[in-house]
Parts: sequence; structure tokens; C-alpha cells
Amino acid sequence: MQYDWAEITSLAYLTLLELDLHEFPIPAKKIKCKDVIISSYQNYAAKTGLSIEEITLGHELEDAFLQKGLRPNLNLILYDKDKYGARMKHTLWHEVGHIKCNHQKHGEKEEIEAHYFAAQANAPNILIKTIAQRGYNIDVPFLMNCFSLSEEAAKKKKGYLSKYGFEHSNEYDDVVLLQFSDYINAKYPPKTLHFYDDYYDNLEREREKW
Repeated sequence: MQYDWAEITSLAYLTLLELDLHEFPIPAKKIKCKDVIISSYQNYAAKTGLSIEEITLGHELEDAFLQKGLRPNLNLILYDKDKYGARMKHTLWHEVGHIKCNHQKHGEKEEIEAHYFAAQANAPNILIKTIAQRGYNIDVPFLMNCFSLSEEAAKKKKGYLSKYGFEHSNEYDDVVLLQFSDYINAKYPPKTLHFYDDYYDNLEREREKW
């Protein structure tokens, strides 16, 4: 199977930009998507008169699922509010990823792409790279604390970074970094003056290209 990781990263970063988010961890209630209603099983059951067992097909759809085609240009993401934690945030981003990637079916490729989208939306590589360059140790506890990842998601992210590092840049890296610059500067100031100087020199060179 072939995957366009750069394009999926772009879709995740554009989603963060569209939502006008400025700090991490992102609260689950701020995860949104155009033309998508995100609601809990419990709320949907109260409004429709259906039981949660009926909504989840006998609890087969355990955490959350995406329902398309209820009305033209309207999609529905339902989730179990009793599991509304770090794992659920990834699940919600995962379902948004299916929409952003324009998936028309569910298969192994689509699931992998949606998981990758969620990983990039939940903990963007460019922010982790910048924090690491400022002298901070990026380990599993750090990822869990900074981005409110589940231990499972943090281990997968750490494994990805250990394998690939930050060799893959993205066209929206600078824009995403700018949007979260106040958060980064306040919470993770550079530990060395050398990086501080290089960081702003690089920003100035980028501005000269505009």
C-alpha cells in the first residue's frame, strides 16, 4: 500500500488552523469539523428515542463511529461520553480524519490514514521538533503531559519519532508553528541562548521570502 503522509499531515495541520487553536492539550470539546455534528451516544439516544444498544449495534461500535449521508453534506460522529478521555480524543480525531481524507469506504488503508491524521492533529510533529530543539527531553511521559495523549498513543508517537526523527518537513510547518508560538514560548522557552538566536534568525529569513 502507498500512503501520502505529507498530504495527510497537511490535512491535519489545516484542520488545526481552521479551528483557530492556539495551545495544547486541545480539549476534546474543541474538536470540530465543518458539516459534522459530534454528539454522545447518550445525547443522541435521548433525542431519538433509540437505545444505546441500538445505536451501537449491540455495543459492536464501542468508542465512537462516523455516520455519513443522514442528510446532504451532513455527517454525524457519535461517541461514548463515559469514555471521554485521552483515548477518546484520538478516536474523535480519527473519525474527523476519515472525513478530511475523503474516505469512501472502511478498509485497512483508510484506518491507517485516519490514525496518522489523528496522531498529527493531536501532537503535531513540528511542535514536538521545536520543543526538542529547545532542549527538552521528548519521552512518553512528556508526550502524555504536553498533549494529553493516552499512554498507548504516546508510545506509538515516540516509536515513530525514534524511527523517523524529523526528517519529513511539511508545507504548513511554519504557519502551524506561528499559530502556537505564544504557547510554545510561554511553556517551553529555549534552554540555550544559541537556539534562541537561531530560531529568530530562521524566522527572519522566512519572512524575507514572503
